[in-house]
Amino acid sequence: MNYTSPNIHININDYDYIVSLGNKCPTTMVLRVLNLYKESFPFDHIPTTPKLILKYLKDTSNFFPEKDKINNIDGIWFGHFNTTDKYDEAIETFKRRFKRLFEILQNKKKILFVYTSEADIYNELNSYYKNNYIDLCNIANYIKDKYKSDNFIILAIHTNKIYENTNNIINYTINVPEIYLSDDRSTRIRHIMDMYRNTLKLLIKDILKI
Repeated sequence: MNYTSPNIHININDYDYIVSLGNKCPTTMVLRVLNLYKESFPFDHIPTTPKLILKYLKDTSNFFPEKDKINNIDGIWFGHFNTTDKYDEAIETFKRRFKRLFEILQNKKKILFVYTSEADIYNELNSYYKNNYIDLCNIANYIKDKYKSDNFIILAIHTNKIYENTNNIINYTINVPEIYLSDDRSTRIRHIMDMYRNTLKLLIKDILKI
């Protein structure tokens, strides 16, 4: 796995908050390893898609799983959270995280959103075949319209897909050899995930010059 050296860099000191937009745990994991994870937000440590994130930004009601269920109505997995004997605590945790996110948006804080795409490798949630870039654009447009602010950037790191940058989205690509790709999650194995996550860490370090 490899990537093209960044030609656009981001100064993290320009931002008040760094917020994960999924699509899986590695986004938050890498931010933590790089000492960039300062605040928790609702899309940490759960698999999502940009389309679902936009849905939940508009209305959080379908986000929360039912008690004793590991998935919500959209199939989002909450396996890192105790939705059985500590269900109420888990739900309150996510409500606090949504409240924090909505407050910093309403207060027009400078936000660096980070989206990465490990799920594309093994096509979790059919992610590889979705046009997640269009949905990221829809997220950006929704935030600008809803909160009357464009005080944010989405750093989007795609798998084997290349897109043009916009005023609010900076795109990069991790090149994953076809032998590591699957449609049935059969390549969701440790050494492939570790290769991706190490490449992701190196790319983010290069982009942020840290």
